[in-house]
Amino acid sequence: MMNDCALEQPEPLLYGTPSITIRKNISRNGGQPFEDSDVLVLSSRSTTDTHSKDSTQLYLDLRLSKPLLPESTIKWGFAGLRGRDGSPDEGTMTSCDGEEVETGIGVNPETGEQEQHIVRIPHFLTRSKSESTGFIAILGDHALAMRQNHSPNDTEFQAVRMRISTSSSSEVLFKQNADALLPLLESALSGVDNWKGSPWQRGQEITLQESRWTVWDAGERIP
Repeated sequence: MMNDCALEQPEPLLYGTPSITIRKNISRNGGQPFEDSDVLVLSSRSTTDTHSKDSTQLYLDLRLSKPLLPESTIKWGFAGLRGRDGSPDEGTMTSCDGEEVETGIGVNPETGEQEQHIVRIPHFLTRSKSESTGFIAILGDHALAMRQNHSPNDTEFQAVRMRISTSSSSEVLFKQNADALLPLLESALSGVDNWKGSPWQRGQEITLQESRWTVWDAGERIP
């Protein structure tokens, strides 16, 4: 996982494992469970134990209209650093039939109001002063890239979601305003393929398509 700004000083080691989260359904205010979005969240390891108040991780959260098609619309897209003392989209995690079930209070993006919610999530574990506006994550069979491009008159949101096959090829599942972002993600995928036992290091600056990116978390994929 990486972003497009430099770390100001050496960062501490990371703990735990990165995660791939896919939402199965959500129930709001006691209503029937439903799912109208294809939700994928890729999260890095944490700066401390995940139960610590000061735990921080890098995440990319992209929610697309169903069915998932290249022309789907973005319903929700966020990326950045997430801490334990963040906004009150919080709940209690329990286990139900091998899946995580979260109950708590969060903001309903349809209404902007805080509501009680129940979310069923199959959870799969895998092995500066300047503000970042671009983020890339490659984890398991998934690759996400998101970036905000600011112009004097507008702000453009760019996003790409890809599926990686075992043959090292990849399929673009979704893209929006991605003429420049897609080549960046493909360059990152090529860089990962060329690790050859020497993965990028946390805090390392790398070049993708002549732009500088900083590695937040990296490690070899375990077969």
